[in-house]
Amino acid sequence: MYASTHRDAKETQRLARTTGLLYLVVFVLGMFSPIVLEQLLVAGDAAGTADNILGSMGLFSSSLVSWVVIVAVDVAMAAMFYLLLEPAGRVLSLVSAAFRFVYAAILGTFLLDLFGAFLLLARPEHAAHLEALERQATALTALETFSAGFLLALAFFGVHLASLGVLLYRSRYVPRALGAVLAVAGVGYVAHSLASFFVTSYGGVATAVLLTPAVVGELGLALWLLIKGLRIDAGAVTVGSA
Repeated sequence: MYASTHRDAKETQRLARTTGLLYLVVFVLGMFSPIVLEQLLVAGDAAGTADNILGSMGLFSSSLVSWVVIVAVDVAMAAMFYLLLEPAGRVLSLVSAAFRFVYAAILGTFLLDLFGAFLLLARPEHAAHLEALERQATALTALETFSAGFLLALAFFGVHLASLGVLLYRSRYVPRALGAVLAVAGVGYVAHSLASFFVTSYGGVATAVLLTPAVVGELGLALWLLIKGLRIDAGAVTVGSA
């Protein structure tokens, strides 16, 4: 009995540290990819955007790969967090995982626009029937559509993060302050997404205020899980327990 309980605890900690490592990967790539797109995209300027991308094709291609990795890892992490936190609340854990799955699905769908823009600019033979200016304009539209889709996806991710924060706060598997920061960060993501769509003057300081808790909370969670694992008594939580 003790050996089985001890083994379950070790498996849980292994899963927690793996989740922390994957979260750290997503955190780094999630900072890199949007920054690349923001730097290369010139709003309303199709020719300028095309020149930026063609002049930094290696960087843009790397960001495409990063986005694919983000989607794949987020799907895995949705399941991993469910397994880790189900004992703290099955229904809320399921809701949290579902919203992360939806986030990944939306992001993956809009990635088609990003790859479409890449093909239009880097492989013009795929749209030989279009003039150069038309290809550039179509590519810009695709990039702007992806940006809007990413903002939409972030609203769903925000709900996931808020519910994740509540679960972690209740369970005490990590410091409760970290759970609270994550819950606030989730609300910040939702507010950022909605404000980006509906508030004309949104940006600058307001963006920093809403997104700073996410940087602190998500990086803090990734490092805590990777280094410390979960704060549980031996056998208190088992992977996939009822």
